[in-house]
Amino acid sequence: MSATPGASVTSPAGPHVPAPHSQPAAPPQPGPAPGTDLSADLGAALRFTGRGLLRGAAAFLVPAVVHMVLLFLVIGGSFVALMAVVIAMVESSGGGEPGAVEVVVILLGSLVMIVLSSLVSMLWMSGAARVSAVLADGHRPTIRQGLAGPGRVIATSLVVTLLVVLGSILLYLPGIIAAVLTFYAIPAALRGASVGAALKESFTLVKQNLGITLLGYLIYSVAMSVASMTLIGALVVVPFGMLLMLGLYERLQGRELPDLAAA
Repeated sequence: MSATPGASVTSPAGPHVPAPHSQPAAPPQPGPAPGTDLSADLGAALRFTGRGLLRGAAAFLVPAVVHMVLLFLVIGGSFVALMAVVIAMVESSGGGEPGAVEVVVILLGSLVMIVLSSLVSMLWMSGAARVSAVLADGHRPTIRQGLAGPGRVIATSLVVTLLVVLGSILLYLPGIIAAVLTFYAIPAALRGASVGAALKESFTLVKQNLGITLLGYLIYSVAMSVASMTLIGALVVVPFGMLLMLGLYERLQGRELPDLAAA
């Protein structure tokens, strides 16, 4: 569950910075109060997302490049190592088609490659989420903060990814449902919730705000599709998603977002 107002918990910005719930509230913005109007909440979240990408550009992009390079190294290195092992095994057995042992080695090697690349992706997502939270708190993020987020955020990202992947395997539609239901899990983890509490909070928030959540998910899905066509898009889409999710989460929790253009 989210931290209660006035409580002091570990902030994404650092171990000695109070959580945003205990900080002075952002000055009221023109328009409907947060969490009361779909159009106002979505507009505020999108403005926060766009301005956050600009204000936190270095903290987002430098870690993104680092993680992208690591991802290529992990996938490329694992593939080359796996092929070298399989070729050596085939040659030692007298050549011919790969046997059962070689097939098992390929499957195990592929599993290791998936696990390692997933770990790099989780670090990337958690770092982008941490930078997003620092921006939502009204501070300027650092490149170091973008390299990795708190452990509970990494764990929550992993569980969310597993749920979506498993759901996608089951005729695809359950994967979409899982993605929508867990839309606010990472923001909840950023604000201090454990993995289980973050998932539960996300389920509840989605049920109470299904319309705006579906719109947010649709925007993120379209952004992912477009971003996959270019390298710079691939680097930006993760920060975009984290900012959008957190922006909507904060508004639906009744909290104002900082005016990053004036910060």
